[in-house]
Formats: sequence, structure tokens, C-alpha cells
Amino acid sequence: MKALHITSHGPVGALRLVETPRPPLGKGELRVRIEAAAVNPSDVLSAEGRFPHAVLPRILGRDFAGRVVEGPAELMGAEVWGTGGELGITRDGAHAEEIVLPASGVARRPASLTPEQAASAGVPFITAWTCLVDAAALRSGETVIVSGAAGAVGWAAVELAAALGGRVIALVKDAAEAARVDRARVAGVARSDANDLPAVVEEATGGRGADVALNGVGAPVFRPLLDALGVGGRLCVYSAAAGREVPLDLFDLYRRRLRLLGINTAVLTVADGARILDQLRPRFESGQLHPHPLLEIHPLEDAGMAYAQVARGSASKWVLVPRAAPGP
Repeated sequence: MKALHITSHGPVGALRLVETPRPPLGKGELRVRIEAAAVNPSDVLSAEGRFPHAVLPRILGRDFAGRVVEGPAELMGAEVWGTGGELGITRDGAHAEEIVLPASGVARRPASLTPEQAASAGVPFITAWTCLVDAAALRSGETVIVSGAAGAVGWAAVELAAALGGRVIALVKDAAEAARVDRARVAGVARSDANDLPAVVEEATGGRGADVALNGVGAPVFRPLLDALGVGGRLCVYSAAAGREVPLDLFDLYRRRLRLLGINTAVLTVADGARILDQLRPRFESGQLHPHPLLEIHPLEDAGMAYAQVARGSASKWVLVPRAAPGP
């Protein structure tokens, strides 16, 4: 089968599709014929060797949608989607014509989504769910600030927070990013270049402050987000891409009863991913949630180009589509 199989780490522009043996099927496993697989920033980091625990050689790719072609009888032919922190890092991933996984590592995908839309949802919506539901326990009527709201995880977080009944404030970098925010889903949009987050939060909450904030940027927005929280607020940090170290006033932290929550989706297994995707499916099928609107869909052969675009910070979600794979 054809796959984005690497034997060493290096620049993503050097990635090439190669022919590899079809993986054997073990006990309790199934084989999925990949119909679409997304490229995430974490896939770029994986290819470059930024994960110390990664193994070589391996096939890259974390998120996928496809059809079960071999495995348990009750899942044969099922249209599925999946994601996991180990995919493409400690075990072979989804940037291939096929993938072999534990049977617990796939979920039936929403009938309302195309394979490309389903594949694009994995990491972004898993991250949003882990922050908003599992960590912060967002309640209906609470106000949540989503930093990086113009990005893929930001899009998913805005969608999910609104679906959960939250009042959403989007924090973006500039006017260009602000133009990409779905205004129907948010109570306000703040821009870092305008330094207007305090005013936007003041207006949206009547001076009470936000209940939850998501930091997917890192150090530059840590203090503004913390200051924007009301008493008992929760700050979820899931990335430090723009800076890792910040000052912290412990007196302010405990007096306002704030909570700092670290989110690491890389530790989630494919079974964890399937559990969350199962809970997301009815929300997509009911129209509560929508997939990312900007998809760039390309053949698997264009993987190097797609990785390079993601590495440059493309506003689109890049999805790879294999050509017809051989049957079982």
C-alpha cells in the first residue's frame, strides 16, 4: 500500500509517498480503508522529530475517516472516523491507504458529514471537548473566551461552546482573523492588536468576568486571559507555541479562586478518541456542530505540499485523500 512512511525526521518539504507492506491484522483489531485523513500542526511536529517518544520507522497522520474492510462482523463495512495521540507517533498513523487499529479505536461517523469533513474534525474537536467538557465542565449560560478563535481548534471550541449553551468571546490576532469568526456564534470579538479584550469582556459580562478561557497560543495571551476571568474562573492551557514562561501572581490566583488546567491531548489513545467522537456524533447529525468551512482537499501524493502549508499557518484545514486502495 502507499503511505507517508518515514525512516528519519526532517523538513516536511522532503516528505514522499512510498510503497509499504499492508499491516497484518492482530487479535481484537480491524482494518480501515482510509477515505480521508487530515493534516494537523502536530503531524508537522511529528515529522520534524519534535516528539521525543516517537518511534522510527512509522507512518504519519493522526485523524482519519474511512470504512472497515476487515475485522469484527458487526463492524464490517461501517463508515468510521478516528483519532489518537499515539497515531503517527508511537504507532503507524493515517496518512496511508489503510490503517490497522484496535476495534475500540474507531467510532461510527456522522451520516451528515463527508469523509473529508469527518477527517478534519478529529484533533480540533477532541481538543475542544477535552478543554470545555472534561476539564472545565462548561455549564450553559457561562461565558468562555476562546483564544486563537480563527484557527481550527478555535473554530471547534467556538462551535462546541455555543452548542453547550455558553456565551462565547472570540480572541483573535487582528482584523484579518476577526473576519473569519462566525459572528452568529459569538457574543463579541476581541483583537490582540487592539488590546480590547478587557472592554469586550466587560460589555459581554456586565463586568463580572468570564467563567472559562482557552489558551491555545501560549505566553502572550496568558495574563490577559487570566485577568479577564471572574471569581472562580478556569483557564485551560493546551498549547505554548508562542511562548512557555509567564509570571504568576499567586495572591491574585488564590484570592479570586482561579483554576489553571493543563490539557495534553497527545496522551489520549484511539479508544479515548473514539469515546469522545461518539459523543460528538449526534451533535453533528443534529446540526448543533458544523465542520470547519475551509477545506483544502488533495491527493495523498501531495502530502509534502500539504504539510508545508500547515507548517506556514494556513487558515484552511488540509485533508489528504488516498486513491482507491486494494481490497482485503
